[in-house]
Amino acid sequence: MKVLRVPRLIAAREDFKDIRVGQATIIACKVNGEAGWALPGCKFTTRRSLAFNVCAKMNNIILELGGISPAMKVKRAA
Repeated sequence: MKVLRVPRLIAAREDFKDIRVGQATIIACKVNGEAGWALPGCKFTTRRSLAFNVCAKMNNIILELGGISPAMKVKRAA
């Protein structure tokens, strides 16, 4: 008996999670029932490689401008 492979949907094969490179993050979202990533400039893509490249470029820009300083911890009295 031969085991047959069942083809999966593209959405099932892709791992649609947020992409983080250094201090930059590209958010995963769903638009019109299609899963993908939200890019700067109100753009949307389903291509992981494009989203990763944009995230890497965003990280380079952040580092060139001095990075993002962490928020100060404020102790508040009750």
